[in-house]
Amino acid sequence: MPIAGRRYLTPTRLPVEVLEVHAGDVVVQSLASDNRFSVPASYPLQLFNGEGSAFELRPTPYRPFVRPLRGRSEPKCLAPIIDALLLEGGLTMRGLVREVRRRASAACRGKDVRANIRARMYWLRKKGMSD
Repeated sequence: MPIAGRRYLTPTRLPVEVLEVHAGDVVVQSLASDNRFSVPASYPLQLFNGEGSAFELRPTPYRPFVRPLRGRSEPKCLAPIIDALLLEGGLTMRGLVREVRRRASAACRGKDVRANIRARMYWLRKKGMSD
């Protein structure tokens, strides 16, 4: 039975590293291509001592799987928020900026909110949706 974390050679002389061992199967990762695949627990694997490989090893042997960060979502688009406020009407430029920053604070970071509002005003006028 293979041990997780050790390197082995497959019958085709492909160098692999065992990542997980389950009751019926073994998850291995190729040291030549970084591909992961599952093989039966009875699959013949020989210990790998650095010699006898039919494939060239990657300079960085394998890349551990990195899960994407949770909790950080993509920032909202400012255009729909600005459009809704402009079509509502009744707000000055200062009021629009304040309201956009309140509704989409994360999306406003590093952006010129006034320039975005002016651009949306221009396109709404051009499309004939605003006075």
